[in-house]
Amino acid sequence: HSHYQFPPLNLPAMLVTAGLGRWVSHRVPLDLTISVPSNETDDVADPTHHFPARWLKRHSHEELEVSRTEASEWGSDVVEAMQHAWSGYKRAAWGYDSLHPREGKPSRWFNLGLSIVETMDTLWLLGLHDEFDEAQQWVEEKLIFQDADTKMDSFFEATIRLLGGLLGAHSLSQRPIFLQRAQELGDRLISAWPPGADLPNGQVNIGANTSSHLPWAGQTFSTAEVGSCQLEFRYLSHHTGDPTYAIFADRAFRAVLAASGSHGLISADLQGNKRPVQQGSKITLGAHGDSYYEYLLKQYLQTSQSEPHFLERWKSAMKEMMDRLVHRSTEGLLYVAKETNGKIIHEFDHLTCFVAGMLILALFELPSGEVPESYFAVAEGITTTCRSMYDTYSGLPPEIIDFSSGSKKIKSTDAFSLLRPEAVEAMYYMWYYTGDHIYRQWANDVLVGLNKSARTLHGFSSLKDVDAETVQMTDTCESFFFAETLKYLYLIQSDPELLPLDEFVFNTEAHPLRIWQPGEAPQMNTML
Repeated sequence: HSHYQFPPLNLPAMLVTAGLGRWVSHRVPLDLTISVPSNETDDVADPTHHFPARWLKRHSHEELEVSRTEASEWGSDVVEAMQHAWSGYKRAAWGYDSLHPREGKPSRWFNLGLSIVETMDTLWLLGLHDEFDEAQQWVEEKLIFQDADTKMDSFFEATIRLLGGLLGAHSLSQRPIFLQRAQELGDRLISAWPPGADLPNGQVNIGANTSSHLPWAGQTFSTAEVGSCQLEFRYLSHHTGDPTYAIFADRAFRAVLAASGSHGLISADLQGNKRPVQQGSKITLGAHGDSYYEYLLKQYLQTSQSEPHFLERWKSAMKEMMDRLVHRSTEGLLYVAKETNGKIIHEFDHLTCFVAGMLILALFELPSGEVPESYFAVAEGITTTCRSMYDTYSGLPPEIIDFSSGSKKIKSTDAFSLLRPEAVEAMYYMWYYTGDHIYRQWANDVLVGLNKSARTLHGFSSLKDVDAETVQMTDTCESFFFAETLKYLYLIQSDPELLPLDEFVFNTEAHPLRIWQPGEAPQMNTML
């Protein structure tokens, strides 16, 4: 294999062309509510199409039309990839949590049809409404929690994936079955809180309605895990009128805030489930830290910027991150490092790519002056670094890149890829707020890499080593590939009004949750 490279970064955004070949033999017609040029009008600018004012400050109407035309083709390629993976799952693993995409056999985890629950809102956004309705029928007839053959599994993953998936489907479709199932699940997830505890146990048995903490963890809790159930539980309380779910989630988040004292950054681990304290000195915006910071900002956005304590703590955390953790490599790549015992660990998780999206979201959704303008260049720089992670033989990124030598390296232990979404998430947010075509180009290049190196007869597989000259598949596909990776790949090629970010906030699994005003009654659309 030749070394897989992306188009050079220094080309003008509007002039970059794919040049990487096409991976589908046919065009899939888009079934969307947005305006997509037909073949007959591809070369004619649509004078009726309104682009966001923020885009028109950076680009001409003509440039944006060129971008929109190219993106409509790339978007149909994402739909084709989704239909390929979804048909493989339906054929070989329908009703199971996931699929072994090479072998074509089902895989169990929660034993609750995880891939169906996680994919519904993506199907809706892609305009695949027949597939959505089929998934809804499964939820109505087969997703029965009290009869489920479950075991002790992650409370965090159950919340962001299963509960988040049901709430995302409800948020987009407004169909009551999804809220009903979400409440049934929420009633079981709150069993994670032992009597009197601030923090939830790490494991729940959903069918049995019991919980326990992780046997190997003692009284240690992951900050991200206990600090990333609030968007979901608050949404559930708002739409059901039952405050119980928000009460439990808020109790956990207040305990995390108390443990962090006057600081913004907090240890990735906490000790004790009642009035917890920080344990150890590992500071990270990667695994075990990441979504706590994300939910600080997004809780503020979810309730229409009405709870300033979330914003103040987020701003404090970001200032400390900028001062302590943001570094530049010898080749000029900006990255967010980690810290242990005050010592900088110069490595960057693919997971941490979310930071770029979080910064640009804050810059554009918060009132002017709340966030330093300098954060724009940081978000841009981090996104460029995340794009550079795809400069591998496979065209897919490793889990972590190492900057300890000053420049970018991949350790053999970190060379695997789970087909994670965070780099495309960063590209999506950068595109949404700037209209810069380069991010659409990069996203399409990611799809080309997936088709080139991860595609199987039944779907897409994670890789053992992204830089190996021969593709080595693990024969696994996480449900977040459907929930996040494909969703962001599609949204970036779509009209920004398909999912307006002043009306929705994503949970950490990319399930869109509608924003509301405090005291506002939920808006139900009975016509859908």
